[in-house]
Amino acid sequence: MKRNVDWKDFTIRWNGHQKFVEGKLFENDIMEVIIQKLEMILFTNETEIYGKGYNLGVDLEYYLWETQINNDIIKGKIVQQINEYIPELNLIGYDIDLQISEGTIRDIMNINIQVKGYNLSFIFA
Repeated sequence: MKRNVDWKDFTIRWNGHQKFVEGKLFENDIMEVIIQKLEMILFTNETEIYGKGYNLGVDLEYYLWETQINNDIIKGKIVQQINEYIPELNLIGYDIDLQISEGTIRDIMNINIQVKGYNLSFIFA
């Protein structure tokens, strides 16, 4: 990993987020920046960001309602988003495990991403 890379980014956490800090405008911890960016791509639907060239968002809400979706398709979309919007994650290295289980109304998706000794879990139901 390069040491001369500036990892600082705006904090995008909102009041109510478990890691929100009143008055904090910037985040400079590499893992916190990566977590913020992962939250952004995973919790954003494709149509929520407007503008030419923006393809931000995995659109997991759509896939939770699908009945015949392959895990590899969703994992591929996540990797595509990481390559486009979190390229620094490729410098560090990561692994994605995705599990979909049947729910009563719609499926439940559990995404585990391991980065640099951290296990990040995202659950969509």
